[in-house]
Formats: sequence, C-alpha cells, structure tokens
Amino acid sequence: MRKKFPIPKKSIFLTLTSVVAMTNFNAPVSAASYIQTWNLVDSTKHLDYGGTSTYMIYFKTGSSTWNSYKSGVIREASGSAGRDVFISDINIQNGYNGFTYPDGRLEMNKYYLASATGNRIINTATHELGHALGLDHSTSKDIMAPSQTDILSLSKNDKDSYDAAYKYY
Repeated sequence: MRKKFPIPKKSIFLTLTSVVAMTNFNAPVSAASYIQTWNLVDSTKHLDYGGTSTYMIYFKTGSSTWNSYKSGVIREASGSAGRDVFISDINIQNGYNGFTYPDGRLEMNKYYLASATGNRIINTATHELGHALGLDHSTSKDIMAPSQTDILSLSKNDKDSYDAAYKYY
C-alpha cells in the first residue's frame, strides 16, 4: 500500500506564486521591440521639442543619439508654435528621474537629477525622448531600460523598438 503525503495548500500557493513572479509578461513574442500605444511625433514625422527645463542641453545630446539612427526626426522647436513636446522641471520625491505624458508634457525631476552625473542626465533625457517617440521600457541593457542607467548608445532592442514605432508615424 502506498502512503499518501498531504501537500499543504500553503506550499502549492507559494510554488505557484514563485513561478508567476519569475515569468516576464512584458517579453516580446518574436521581435525585440517594445512600443507604447501612443507617440508624440507629428503628422510630418517630426518630434519638435522645447521648454524651460534647466536640462535642455542634455536633450540636444539625446536627440543626436536618436537622430544618428533615424536622421532628422527629433528637432529643437524654434518657438512654441508647432512644438510637440514641452520640457519642464519638477522637484518632488516620486521615484522618477523623468516622466513623459501622452499630452506632450515631459518633466525632468530635479529632486533626483540635481546630484546625478552628466551621463545619468543624458540617459534620462534620451530615455524620455524615446517615450515621446513611442517606445516603451525594454531590458536593463538598453536606453529604454525601466530603471536609471549610464547607457548612452542605442542597443539593438532600442533600434528595433524605434523601427517598430516608426511604422505608426
């Protein structure tokens, strides 16, 4: 006769919880592209930015990074007319270095960036421009990583995501 060993329900729950926690639901199915359902590129396939942020110089570097892959898409606006993205500063403890909204607002958070290195600020500016282009968070080795990095060059995932988003402009 075989002995039965009862398995406590708590053990089953913990095992299932561990499996679910290790599953990456955001992983791409076939291609390494991560795009949002929105972008801020206008009908002429340009993303014109401007604003009052103390970090505007870093957006020049960030736009050069994206434009080195797809030339001329991101441009500094000559005035408020035709501007797709308005960049301003906030100073709050909210866990974000920067944030891009679907209505065209992009906020740089001085609370965290005031003590950041130049490379971290460039990464944040480039990352937020990526959101404005329609890119979503990807992996930790990309400009579009979900957390702060010192990465300054586009990865294959960044480029594949940009290619996928570009089809919707």
